[in-house]
Amino acid sequence: MKTKFAGAWATFEYLDDTCAAIKELKNAGFDQITTHTPCARHEIDHALGNPQSRVPFATLAGAFVGFGLAVLIITKMALDWILPVSGKPIVSVPIMGPIAFELSVLMAIYFTIGAIFLMILRDTWKHPVPQSRKYKDYDRFMRDRFGIVVACGNDELEKLENIFKKHQAEEVNLES
Repeated sequence: MKTKFAGAWATFEYLDDTCAAIKELKNAGFDQITTHTPCARHEIDHALGNPQSRVPFATLAGAFVGFGLAVLIITKMALDWILPVSGKPIVSVPIMGPIAFELSVLMAIYFTIGAIFLMILRDTWKHPVPQSRKYKDYDRFMRDRFGIVVACGNDELEKLENIFKKHQAEEVNLES
């Protein structure tokens, strides 16, 4: 069961103000920061401290699993249905190449999709967002405004509001 969101969210017109607010929030000890942007901006990643994704590791793991699975399947099938052809080996490594490559790519794709899905679920649980009607209906994040959502305790709301206003937030919404 999800708990009620406690924190604040603010809208900013300019990217520089948004990044400065994020940096100050990080320095103040707030770690549950969610950002909204009309388009992807690397400046926000830098302000958040360049968080690195774990998805490439899942892709690599999927490629290794696919390669190993292909070698295992081909070897098992070659040993189950032995078809000797003159002096050629029963289990032939060159024949494994295309099949191992294709299964590696397929498993890498599946692992990547699974990792993205799990990361989304984890981040949704880890970084709560407001459930108010005003937040859900606010659509300017998709058009022309930047937004920051910070989850915190009720005793830190005033500090959070001051940080947002210091960096020219157009609108600050407190929810407790």
